[in-house]
Amino acid sequence: MASSDKSPLSIVNKSSKSKIIPTDMNTSTTKANESKKPKREPFFGKFRFCIAILLGFTTFSYTSLRMNLSMGMVCMVNSTAIHLRDNDNAESSNGKNSSFNDYAHKIHLKNLAYAEECGDREIKTNIHRNLGYQGSIEWSASEQARLFAALFYGGFITIWFSGYLADRFGPKLLIGMAVLDMSVCSLLSPVLVDLNYYAFFVARFLMGLGDGFIFPTVSSANACWAPPAERSLMFAISTLGNQIAAVVALLLGSRLCAIQFLDGWRLIFLSFGAIGMTSFTLWTIFAANSPDESSWIGLKEKQMITASLTAGGSRKSISSRRLNTGKVPWSKMARSLPLYAGIIGQVNCQFCTMVLQSYLPTYLKEYLKLSLNDNGIYSMLPFLSMIFSKIFFSIVADQLRKRNKLTDTQSVKLFQAIANIGAATSAFCMAKFVTCSNPQLAIVFLLTWGMCFGANASGFFTQLLLIAPRYSGLISSISTGFTYAVNGISPSIISAIIKHGAPSEWRTIWYILFGSNLFCAAFFILFASGKQQKWADVAELSRSETRTEDCQTD
Repeated sequence: MASSDKSPLSIVNKSSKSKIIPTDMNTSTTKANESKKPKREPFFGKFRFCIAILLGFTTFSYTSLRMNLSMGMVCMVNSTAIHLRDNDNAESSNGKNSSFNDYAHKIHLKNLAYAEECGDREIKTNIHRNLGYQGSIEWSASEQARLFAALFYGGFITIWFSGYLADRFGPKLLIGMAVLDMSVCSLLSPVLVDLNYYAFFVARFLMGLGDGFIFPTVSSANACWAPPAERSLMFAISTLGNQIAAVVALLLGSRLCAIQFLDGWRLIFLSFGAIGMTSFTLWTIFAANSPDESSWIGLKEKQMITASLTAGGSRKSISSRRLNTGKVPWSKMARSLPLYAGIIGQVNCQFCTMVLQSYLPTYLKEYLKLSLNDNGIYSMLPFLSMIFSKIFFSIVADQLRKRNKLTDTQSVKLFQAIANIGAATSAFCMAKFVTCSNPQLAIVFLLTWGMCFGANASGFFTQLLLIAPRYSGLISSISTGFTYAVNGISPSIISAIIKHGAPSEWRTIWYILFGSNLFCAAFFILFASGKQQKWADVAELSRSETRTEDCQTD
């Protein structure tokens, strides 16, 4: 048996083996690879472009669903009644807490002085009838903050395992069920608001459960469908719905609020709930977990995507689900500074976005004293400019990498710096120079914010996909989990800061955004990387033989 196991190659001279056999093998392998290499398929007009558009419509629907409360709150709540109630409570407690009453009185005097500066007599008494605000619901600032936070409470529960489920079972089912959940909750919201405050709070919490699945599953879908050379562009398109939704939700919401039918604000929840159901239907019909599972994609495009992802180390995204069941290198991930840089980038981005989406309409109403129509226009400005800058920066980033002008690391650092430093500058200017006497300045700074902030897609978003393609869904869950933790706490902190609506309180919010962006820029520039990390490579190599056997049995 021992002699029969010997291969004829074992008796060949070693020098002959090194000179002849490997050369022949390499030559044949190279020819085979060249013959199998598919022709590059253009992006626009192909099915992966359709997938990007479909993902973009999905993110549009879910963002509009989570934002419908932002403008809805402005026209639902009777701020005049709340201020009068708070004043009555303060007067009834006079003498019990004199220091607090003194502080509140000083704030009231400052607000009157600010109103005098704005030159509007009705503003002095906080009456907004002539500005278009006719809410009837009396929710305190803390109650409003809890409603904004409820969505993040729900998302914080599901976010930790949503990425793993996306990598394990594919993103199609998870995205569909998440959008369906949020759509149904939105359609039921008008009835639940009439029922009581806590019923509506539960609906927002249930929406959050679905919201926690969205970002990791969208990231996983991009890892499955986007060739490495197109990753920035496809991710920018697939997440462009976030900015379009912000524009549409704020602009359309302000118009719907002015309608008398169903009190206006109810139409916001019903309209975006219907959009969500449309998105769910289209996603169910046309989407697929990967090119291998799609019945709509052409054979040549499928082969091209498969080959490019295999060469880029992302074969797991389009192959057997069993490829995703191996051990995760948790300890090495926990020591990865590039991973922390990406997480901080995402937390900062989502925190800033949450503040603008949730509180910018209120800021424009209470601080700049804008009418309801102007409020909708001003609120959409940063998101409108972000639509164009996001695509522009992603195309530039991909071209710079394709032409070897920048490495992946240099590219993500450059565009993240543009996003953070530009946003920090805009936030500082909003705090320092904008008042109700010169609201036109806000147009310039809000547009500048959006034009710079769109570079995030080519910064930390792209970096999180590059450092470990195998764990794209899991990493998205981790980074988004930290985001939900921060955004779940932030509304309570912000409502405490702007409790009296004083100008100095609103300026504090902008200074917080200024500091947050500067810190993010510094950390990302120091520690970010665009290279696939060693802990991702080691995990891949340690299971290479097992994966090969699994793929051969499929």
